[in-house]
Amino acid sequence: MNLTTTSAPTGTAPGPKNSFPLGNLRAFRADPLQFVYQCAGKYGDLAGVDMGPRTLFIASHPELAQEVLVNQRETYIKMQRPDGKPVGLQLILGNGLVTNTDPASWLVQRRMMQPMFHRREIAAMGGKIQAAGQRLLANWQTAPRPGEPINVAQEMMQVTLDIITSTMFSANVLAQASEVGPAVSTAAHFTFGRETNPFSLPLSWPTPANRRFAQAREYLDGLIYRLIEERRTSGQQFGDLLDMLLAAQDEETGRGMSDQQLRDEVITIFAAGHETTSNALSWTWHLLAQHPHVRQRLQKELDDVLGGRTPGVEDLAALPYTQAVLEESLRICPPVPAVPRQAAHDTVLAGFPIPAGSRIIVSIYNIHRHPACWPDPETFNPERFLPGHPERPHRLAFMPFGAGPRLCIGNHLAMIEGTLLLAMIAQKYELEPVPGHPVVPEVAITLRPKYGLLMTRRARGAH
Repeated sequence: MNLTTTSAPTGTAPGPKNSFPLGNLRAFRADPLQFVYQCAGKYGDLAGVDMGPRTLFIASHPELAQEVLVNQRETYIKMQRPDGKPVGLQLILGNGLVTNTDPASWLVQRRMMQPMFHRREIAAMGGKIQAAGQRLLANWQTAPRPGEPINVAQEMMQVTLDIITSTMFSANVLAQASEVGPAVSTAAHFTFGRETNPFSLPLSWPTPANRRFAQAREYLDGLIYRLIEERRTSGQQFGDLLDMLLAAQDEETGRGMSDQQLRDEVITIFAAGHETTSNALSWTWHLLAQHPHVRQRLQKELDDVLGGRTPGVEDLAALPYTQAVLEESLRICPPVPAVPRQAAHDTVLAGFPIPAGSRIIVSIYNIHRHPACWPDPETFNPERFLPGHPERPHRLAFMPFGAGPRLCIGNHLAMIEGTLLLAMIAQKYELEPVPGHPVVPEVAITLRPKYGLLMTRRARGAH
């Protein structure tokens, strides 16, 4: 993709040449990841991009992330429509923790859920994470046969789905795993497509895309409402997130959550809690296959520390390189590559005017590759995250879970889950790419392999 440089009018952020009437919308939608990355390379840390009826600003420096997500968070708000209708992820997640645009009610939601995501609670979930990993490995011993390709992206989706439902909802939806993944993918593609297209048709129109989205949402709603109803009718208490949500009451009215409120919170944790970790692990296996020397060092740490026994949460502190491998994968392939915001009023960023209503994306993907923060940024080098490595010039140079008050509530769970699964699988298997299979990064809210990841398994020592 080529971006044409043009001299920007005085006082406006530099950006690519406009193409009437759609601006740069076509180029952006063709490959959002590379378009945004190339804008940073050509125009600097803040680029202004004409998108037809909209202006998009791309922030690609940790100091700008600090301004947008922390210092001026009341100015750069979650995206919303003037008519109050759902936008972006609200179409599927409703008014859950990730998508709630009202600061007061969001804070209530956050405080209510925070105890389940405390480090102590997550450490206690280690047994369930380990059990899910063992179920995956047991399946790999029988089907498919060793040497036959597997879609690693699908396998990681299944194991992380197993974990989120067993830890947060004390349920098991593995029987539906083959349907959950496509439904979440359909919803993610649809919402991202509408978010990036100012000319989207109304949801009520029976277009093929609208019908596919409606079917995916209906399927996920049925699954979520079934989880809620089964818990209500069983009368059992598990001390999990679902119990907390069912017991929650409004401080003023004493009323519990409506079914719609419950659905929004459950589907938010359900969808966001497995898909991001699934993508992170998928990219990690791809990167390890491309860098055998990193894989060998990882294996040596696992062999030396564990001596063949199954790792548990208590072992993670003794596996610094294993965690560094995951963190470096999160740097190169952040599961959420950008954080969108909207200017609530006229403001200024990096010395450039930002008109009210403008959209701003904080590009985590670009920040994780900023040459001022990361020497040789395209190289996969887990040593960057080992103790003793030079400190980064800004605390938000690495922000795979976002920043500010809306930092991902599940960040600790994701790191423990991801590191433990990485250790369990890498201890037993080497994964090799299937020659000729295309590995193409695709943005659909999250960063995923567009065509999956076809790989073959080789048991450790079976050379």
